[in-house]
Amino acid sequence: MKLKLTLPQHTFHKAAATCLSWSSTEEVYSVGDDNQLLCWNVSNNEATKITEFNSELLPTDVHFLPRIGGALGKHGDLILITSTDGKFHTVNRSGRIEKSIDAHKGAILVGQWSNDGASLLTAGEDGFIKIWSRGGMLRSTVVSSDCSVYGACWSPDNQSIVYTNGKFIVIKQLAPNTKPQKWKAHEGITLCLSWSAVSELIVSGGEDCRYRVWDCHGRQLFSSILHDNPITSLAWSPNGDLFAMGSYNTIRLCDYSGWSQSLEKPTTGCIYKIAWSSDGIQLAGACANGHVVFAHIVDREVQYMNFSVTVTERKTVTVQDMLSDTVEILELPERIIQLSLRYSHLVLTTPSQCYIYSASNWNTPTIFDLKDGCIILLLLCEKHFLLIEKTSVGLYNYQGRLIASPRWPNMRLDNLKSFHIALSADTLAARDASDPKIIHMIDLNSNRIIAEQSVPLEHTIPILQIALNQAGDISHRMLAVLDKNRDLYIVSVKSSLKFFSKLGGQIQSFQWNTEENIIATIQDTHLVVWYGPTGCFDSTLLRMCSLINDSLELSRNPRINDFVGNSVSIRRTDGSLLNIPISPFPALLHRCVQDNKWTDALNLCRTTNEVVLWTCLAILATQSNAGTLDVAEESYAAINQYDKVFYIQYLKELPTKAQQMAGAALLGGGLQTAESVLVHNGMLFHAIKINLQLYNWDRALDIALKHKTHVDIVLYTRQKYLKQLNKEENNNKFASLKETVKINEEKIKQKIETEMNRNIKH
Repeated sequence: MKLKLTLPQHTFHKAAATCLSWSSTEEVYSVGDDNQLLCWNVSNNEATKITEFNSELLPTDVHFLPRIGGALGKHGDLILITSTDGKFHTVNRSGRIEKSIDAHKGAILVGQWSNDGASLLTAGEDGFIKIWSRGGMLRSTVVSSDCSVYGACWSPDNQSIVYTNGKFIVIKQLAPNTKPQKWKAHEGITLCLSWSAVSELIVSGGEDCRYRVWDCHGRQLFSSILHDNPITSLAWSPNGDLFAMGSYNTIRLCDYSGWSQSLEKPTTGCIYKIAWSSDGIQLAGACANGHVVFAHIVDREVQYMNFSVTVTERKTVTVQDMLSDTVEILELPERIIQLSLRYSHLVLTTPSQCYIYSASNWNTPTIFDLKDGCIILLLLCEKHFLLIEKTSVGLYNYQGRLIASPRWPNMRLDNLKSFHIALSADTLAARDASDPKIIHMIDLNSNRIIAEQSVPLEHTIPILQIALNQAGDISHRMLAVLDKNRDLYIVSVKSSLKFFSKLGGQIQSFQWNTEENIIATIQDTHLVVWYGPTGCFDSTLLRMCSLINDSLELSRNPRINDFVGNSVSIRRTDGSLLNIPISPFPALLHRCVQDNKWTDALNLCRTTNEVVLWTCLAILATQSNAGTLDVAEESYAAINQYDKVFYIQYLKELPTKAQQMAGAALLGGGLQTAESVLVHNGMLFHAIKINLQLYNWDRALDIALKHKTHVDIVLYTRQKYLKQLNKEENNNKFASLKETVKINEEKIKQKIETEMNRNIKH
C-alpha cells in the first residue's frame, strides 16, 4: 500500500494554502493567505476561484458541514472558516458569508463541526475552547487554559473533546462535574492531533518531531522515529485503518498501529492541513508554497484462498492466481473505490457503478449502476452481498439482481461502521445507532426483523463489535458480540430467549471462519481458536476444544486480519502479515456433522484420537436433534468425562423419547430447547421443574400461569427456598399471587409425587 501524489501544474494560490476541506469525493475547497477561496476538481487538478475575502480575513481552518444521511438538510452546504482576527464565519458554496461571529481574543486556530453537524467548536490562541450552536449561539466555554490550543477534535460520539495543552493532551468530557484526563504526550509543544471516529485511537504530533498513537485512556501504543522537522498535520481515514502525517516536504501514510506504509517527499514546504475524502482512498494537503497536493492510495491488496487482487493504478486491478501462476489485468473506466474478494467472487465499486467478477471468468463482469454513487460499506457472504450507500441499503446476488432492501429501527447509515453490522446467508445484524447496547436482526428470507414481539436483542453494556457465523442454516446461526469490557459472547439468532453465553475475556479482536463454525480470537497477546464455540456452557469442554498459540512471533497488540480455511492471518503491530496454520481435522469434523455423516465423524476421531476432536464431537452430538446419544457417550468416554457418560446412560433409560431429548438438550446447555420439547409433549410439570432447579423463578411462574397449571407448586417451592435463606418475598409477581393461590403442603407434595411417577405414553 502506498500513496501516489499529484501536484497541479500551476500554483493557483498566490500565498500559502493554509487549510482545506472536501465537499464531495470529487471536489475540494481550499483557502490561503491570499484570501482566496478555491474549488478544486480532483480529476484534472484544476481550481476555480469562488471568491476573494477582504484582506483582514486570514483563514486558519475550514470545515464543511457533515452531510447526515447523505442529505444536505435545510442549512445546505455550510462552510466553517476561522481566521486570525478571532472570528469564525459560516460561508455558503458560492462564497457568500452568511454569518460572522467574534469568538476569541487573538487567532482562532481550530474550527470543527461536530460529527452529527449539530454544533461546532472553536479553539484559539487565548487558551479557550468554546462550543457553539449551528446558528452561531454560544453554548458553553468548556476549556479555559493558559496555553494556546493548537489542536482540538471531537470524540466519535460527540460527548467529549481532546485538545493540546503545551506538551500535554487533555480529554474533556462535556458532561458537567467530570474530571478531565491529562497526560504528557511530547517533549516539545503538541502541535496537532486527530481522534479516529472508528477505533477510538488518538494520534498526536509535536515540535519534538515525532508522532505518537494513544488509546482514549492515555496509554501510548506507538512512538515514531525522529523526523527532520516538526509534525504539522495529522488526519485519520474515515474507516480508521490508516492515518496521514504531514511535515516539511513530507507526507507519510501509516496504518492504525503507527507503522509507516508509504513515505513521499514532495517539494511543497510545510503541509499545514491534511484532509481525507469520505471514500477513504484520497487525501489532500494544503502546502506552504501555495500548492494543494492530492494523493491516491494504490497497491491495495485483498486475498482469498489462491487469489490475490491488487489495485495497481486508480483504474487498474491485477488478479493473480497462485495455483496456476496466471495474471489477469482488469481495466475500469473510473477510479476504484471499494473492493472485496470472497467466496470465488470479486466485487468492485466505482463512483457510479458496481462490478461483479467470478473467479471462473474474469473477462465478463456483471455491471449495474449505483443509486447514490458513494459506497460506505461492502459486505460479502456465500450467496449474496450487501451494498450500503449514503441513503440506501441493498442486498444483491452475484448476478447483480437486487434481492432486498433491509431496514431496521434508528437506521443511520452516515455513522455505520464495518464492525457494527454483520451479514450471513440468511441473517443481517446491525447495532442500533442510538443505543450501543441494542442489536437488530433481520431475516433476509422474509426481510423482517427477527424478534419476539418486536423486542430487539439487548446486552447489558455497550457493544463494540458483532459478527455472524457463516456455516449452516438459520437454526444454527450464531451471533458473536464483543462488548466494551472486551468480553466475547455468543447468542443464538433463532432462540426466543436471547441468552448471552460468554466465550472469554480480554479479547482484542476476533473473526469467524469463512466456512465452518470455528472462531479465532486474540486473547490478551495469545491466539486462541475455539473449534467448538457452542460448548461455552461448560468451561472445561471449551478449554479442551481450543487451540492456544502464545508464540513470540505475534508481538504486541496483534490483530486478526482474516480466517479462511485452515489458516489464521494476523496483522502484527509492525504492519506485517503472519499466517498461522491450524489443524484441518476440526473443519472436516464440522463438515461431516453438518452433512449428518456421524459414522464418518466417529471414524475420523477414532483415527486421529485427538482430545480436541473428541471434545468437538461430544459437544456437537449432544446439541444435535438427530438422536446421537451413542455418539455423545463414546465421545465423552474418550475424554474421560465419566459423569456425563453416566448421565447419558441414565437418559437412555428414561421412558419417553421426549424426556431423552430434553435431557440431552440440558446436557448440551440448551435450556430453552429442553423446555420447548417438554412443553410441546405436554410435560408441563417437568418443564417447570427444570426452571425451578435452575432458580429461574420468573420463567417457571410464566409457564405455570400461561398453561394455568402447577402455580401452587411454583409458589410452594419459592416459599420453601426463601424460608431456608430467612428472606422476605421481594418479587412482585410472587407477592401478588400469595393471597389468591392457596398453598396446601400435603396436597402439593402428593401432587409432585404423582407427577414424578407419571409415565406418559405417546
